[in-house]
Amino acid sequence: MKGFRLLLLRQIGSQLRTTEWRALLFATWIAIALATLLALLGDRLERGLLRESAAMLGADLVLSSQRPINPERIELARDAGLKTSEVAQFPSMIHVGEQMMLVSVRAATPPYPLRGQIRTQPEQPTPMPPPGEVWVEARILSQLGLAQGDSITLGYSELRIGAEMLSSPDRGTGFRSFSPQLVMHSDDLEATRILAPGSRAQFRLLMAGPGEILEQFETQLQSDLSSDERLFSLRSDQPMTGAALGGALSYLKLTALIALLLAALTIFLSLRRFSIGQHKRCALLLSLGMRANDLIRLYLCQLLIAWFILSLLGTLTGVLLEQLILSWLNELLPQQLPQPTAWRYLSGSAMGFALLILLGLPPVLQLSRVAVSSLFRDEVSGSDKRAVSIQLVCFTLLAAALLTFLEAPLAASTLLLLILIGGAVFGWIAQRCLRLLARPLAHKLLLGRLLLMRLEQQKRWHRLQAGVVILLMTLLSLVWISRTDLLADWQAQIPDNTPNYFVVNIQPWQTEPLETFLQQEGINSELYPMVRGRISTLNGEPIRAHMSPEQLEHNTLNRELNLSWNNQPPAHNRLVAGNWWTTDTSEAEISVESEMAEDLGLIPGDRLGFDLGGLTVEARITSLREVEWASFKPNFYVIFNQAALQDMPATFITSFRLTPEQDALATQLVREFPSLTLIDIGQLLQQIATWMQRLGDSSALILSLTLFCGALLMLLTLRQALDQRRYESALLQTLGASARQTQQLDLLELMLLGLVCGVLAVWTAEGTLALLYLYLLHLEPGLHPFMWMLLPAASTLFFTLSGALMRRQLTLPQCYRLLRTG
Repeated sequence: MKGFRLLLLRQIGSQLRTTEWRALLFATWIAIALATLLALLGDRLERGLLRESAAMLGADLVLSSQRPINPERIELARDAGLKTSEVAQFPSMIHVGEQMMLVSVRAATPPYPLRGQIRTQPEQPTPMPPPGEVWVEARILSQLGLAQGDSITLGYSELRIGAEMLSSPDRGTGFRSFSPQLVMHSDDLEATRILAPGSRAQFRLLMAGPGEILEQFETQLQSDLSSDERLFSLRSDQPMTGAALGGALSYLKLTALIALLLAALTIFLSLRRFSIGQHKRCALLLSLGMRANDLIRLYLCQLLIAWFILSLLGTLTGVLLEQLILSWLNELLPQQLPQPTAWRYLSGSAMGFALLILLGLPPVLQLSRVAVSSLFRDEVSGSDKRAVSIQLVCFTLLAAALLTFLEAPLAASTLLLLILIGGAVFGWIAQRCLRLLARPLAHKLLLGRLLLMRLEQQKRWHRLQAGVVILLMTLLSLVWISRTDLLADWQAQIPDNTPNYFVVNIQPWQTEPLETFLQQEGINSELYPMVRGRISTLNGEPIRAHMSPEQLEHNTLNRELNLSWNNQPPAHNRLVAGNWWTTDTSEAEISVESEMAEDLGLIPGDRLGFDLGGLTVEARITSLREVEWASFKPNFYVIFNQAALQDMPATFITSFRLTPEQDALATQLVREFPSLTLIDIGQLLQQIATWMQRLGDSSALILSLTLFCGALLMLLTLRQALDQRRYESALLQTLGASARQTQQLDLLELMLLGLVCGVLAVWTAEGTLALLYLYLLHLEPGLHPFMWMLLPAASTLFFTLSGALMRRQLTLPQCYRLLRTG
């Protein structure tokens, strides 16, 4: 046993001096660090996002309806063990003397809110206003000139202002969430006499409780929702920052998969090269009496010791990187992110173990079957069926470990399959292209025939090497370009001219003076009429009879829609089918949003009927529009021609952008038009923009580690190729070739290899990027001309310069010694 330990220590000391072993250690360290980083960061961000979403909703689950909540639903929720709170939200005018203001009133029953808290100034001892008191936002105080302790009139009640609300959850949905908010106790609602049967209000049932109970109750509610009810949950209805975070996490997972694949390739090639160099040593140990099982144990112990040390270093590196990224993100959240689950700290070590053992086991088993006769002659034991089977099983288990770790099996497995198939196919294509390029050189250059002979002799190695290099450059291109395009897409969603103010509740008699005011101040805007209506018929029959169960759940069938009319298509919408109507059209015609039409199976020529407050209007679909809902401009599912709805009572809506120098105009507009509701979304835009910047910085850090791992792999493959060429160069020099000629032969081979690999990598990267953009990142694919010029040139230059620096000329005595040692 003591002898085994001594041999093990000596083995480890000698391995550290080899290039292959050091490359293996670096690759494993990077893999463990990245796996730890992704596991910790992804877990904390996801859990933090769910917590913030709960705080935004004010609960874990919210049932919303245009009618009072059925008491039976409330009892069912309580019987299931959930906490509940009821909220009625409606627009109303508040009065202070002769001054009036339109606000959004929330009347809630305690306990409220169920998640998050209402922050007030000064702080209050209770989580919500007591009876007889209201809490209001700062805009109400400033616009009406009020202070804490003053009273307001709401309906037939007079209520005291108890505090100023700094922030609050459960603001509601739609434009009511942007209106100035007022929170009151539900016990005071009846005395106001505001709500009566038929009043326009939103009623919500807030629920909170354990996750399993919530999931079961959510499933139960989903199967029993009425047409005017809608269910909001944490997973399906996150705030806008959740969309940006979801895209970033998809990119981080993509980057992590690529980095782990690069690390796996580096470990695989290092172990392959290492095992070849260990043949004679293993043959010697076997000839001295060491059993095959002890030899396997010797090399597995080396891998386990390396894994143990690298697990400590890699985990520590991953934790430090996570803390660095969180230092950028924590300031964007109102609360600190929750601590990750304890087992997440071990996930990086587990991934490193899988990489080292599953990739190291096949070559170790191969070493245990080395023939003792290899001490006297150069021979490498071939791969039998058993060895191939073991290798396939290990690769399958490793792929399963990678897909399980990334928690995105479909996208990751698709990418993995494409990469492996692409590497094999393009390796074969590269070898054929090398021969085609070398044939004309054979008749024009002195070294051309030698180059052609070498390409023929080393075709299997060129296939493997070219496949690995093309795969590597493709992966690096994917990481860099997808990050650049992803950030560009994020920034394009919020261009410089994005509106940061909405104005709603504009009455028809106010449109002309409002347009005049905006034009005088140099503000570009367009007023859109708005009528509320519900889809009722399709081609003369009730629409619900034509819909499948999935289509019946579509949001547009279960609520009133904001409808508009216009004789010109909106500039920010794009027609994708049909034609816009002419101004002299008297027939009722409509343009429908394309995704809504696709989901409901609507086509141009169909006739839709709408219930507009008891009046029925039927119109023919003449066009379909593509709508950018994230443009922060007024958008509508359905737009009528003017003749169809111009006689309907309507309000108007508009949006515009104010620069920081024009902020005073917002106050001036409210003073001149006190009945309008001005909605400021500038803070929301700023929050999203900051999130994008921070997530871009985080992805850049991941990218730098991936590039480091990729560069290590490229240098390793190139070093192995040049080591193999040394023996051939020594043989050529003994036959009369000069050292300079052999060096030129190697550089010419590397230059052609770099050129071919660069061109094929461009094709592979473009095809893979198109698939990733469509199915994972949900971006519009396109060509990247700069990559067609940069990648072949960079690949050729990298191979040529690296070969010139790493390939040293041999003297004749060195050639003789190299040929004698084999």
